[in-house]
Amino acid sequence: MTVLLRNTFRAWIDRAPGAPPKLVMTGDVRVPTDGWQARLTKRTPQGINPKILILDVSADQPAGAAQEQITTIPLRYEESPPQDEYGQVMIANGRGEIVVNIGRPH
Repeated sequence: MTVLLRNTFRAWIDRAPGAPPKLVMTGDVRVPTDGWQARLTKRTPQGINPKILILDVSADQPAGAAQEQITTIPLRYEESPPQDEYGQVMIANGRGEIVVNIGRPH
């Protein structure tokens, strides 16, 4: 079971000189034990609004015994160049979702 840590999610377009624009999305999820693997994957098909990129959190539990210790896993997704002029990113984990506006690099 993953928990989206709402205040950790950020999205921006990296427009570094000499490179194509790159959409970057970062955020954290919390899991109940150590040993989990988690990643952001682009949903296929996307939703009806092409300006909202939809990313799903995929998480795999550890195969063997795991220490009961709440663990935070950092996530990162990059798309270069962005496939559309996205204004927002929606992150979903099957239990809930967060919508983040694409802002400026921090």
